[in-house]
Amino acid sequence: MKHIAIVVPEFPIASETFVVTEICALAKAGHQVTVFCFIKRDSEVTLPNNVTVIDVNIASNKQVSAFVAKHPLATTKAFNCAHHQYAITTCSLLAYGAKLAYLADKFRCEHFHCHFMHCSLAYTIVAACWLDITTSSVEHGSAIYEDNDDIRYKLTACNFNIVECEDIIKNFQRLGAKHLHLLHSGVDLSLFPAHPVPPHKQLELLFVGHLVEKKGIAYALEALALIAENIRPHFDIVGQGPAQNYLQHLVKKLNLTAFVRLLGYRSPHWIAQKGPDYDGFVAPFCVSADGDSDSGPVVLKEAMAMGLPVITSDIMGCSDIVTEDTGYIVASKDVLALKLAIEALIQCQNNVREQMRILARQRVEQYFNAQVQAHRLSRLIEGASVK
Repeated sequence: MKHIAIVVPEFPIASETFVVTEICALAKAGHQVTVFCFIKRDSEVTLPNNVTVIDVNIASNKQVSAFVAKHPLATTKAFNCAHHQYAITTCSLLAYGAKLAYLADKFRCEHFHCHFMHCSLAYTIVAACWLDITTSSVEHGSAIYEDNDDIRYKLTACNFNIVECEDIIKNFQRLGAKHLHLLHSGVDLSLFPAHPVPPHKQLELLFVGHLVEKKGIAYALEALALIAENIRPHFDIVGQGPAQNYLQHLVKKLNLTAFVRLLGYRSPHWIAQKGPDYDGFVAPFCVSADGDSDSGPVVLKEAMAMGLPVITSDIMGCSDIVTEDTGYIVASKDVLALKLAIEALIQCQNNVREQMRILARQRVEQYFNAQVQAHRLSRLIEGASVK
């Protein structure tokens, strides 16, 4: 099986679990995996023993120069690839592309698999020219919402591209992309036990994620404030981020102090163990003022793996995950619709909510199992051939 080079902008990626989940699943499927990043952060991430994480910046100029000198024809191909991209200077593309190529060659990698389609993919497709190996990319939505002048070229430079929801497929097809494969990010089900929720006098709701505008948490708080106090759920917000102070202020302004707790950072282990004790998961995602947004959020799948009914919004990819028998999808930024969805969950009979929990877990088992997704990705990688 091919030795896969996973390329990411930084590792681990803050507040994201899907890359680590995929790495572990690919390793379990039988691949040797080496992770290349341009920023390496200290973390407590646990990886299989045969997975190595390499900071691309460890490659010295002397080592890279010697590598380039040995590959004059490939250097011409790499230059042409860099010349077709405009968001990053040719000099930078060649410099980082050569470092990545040198290290991938040193570790005998046979396929590049790159997450996100900005800088990391720009450098990866240049590196692939030097090594003449196959390349794939995974887009998580930012290339759709944000400016990315080189997206058309990057899509054609890869042997195939993974997309996480139907909406991205439609967008990429309009850009002329042909080698697209729908493959949802998976969840390691062994990490998320599900069990019947203990009875609560009032519903207990949960949010987990980076506290930024695009998570839409402010709309959830405004919706809670509209619900009568005698039935108003308690709402725990897990995470950190730049919006934290604003949310604390909003909780006080809306007189929600008795109902809302900002718990700050909690470990993945805490989330997996405590998450199933809640009655539902609220994540009213939206497009932020700068155009950023989630797409096919993995956190929804993780919540459903714990058996939580989900209340979310109609941004890209959410309807691929949540169905009417596992939760509620409302219009983005619609506070009234969000209030009504929360009240609908409140009014459900206990047996109905329990059925929603069972179906949520079953949906993840059937459609978003990380190990199943890894085997599908593995087949695509094994079947790819150099253009």
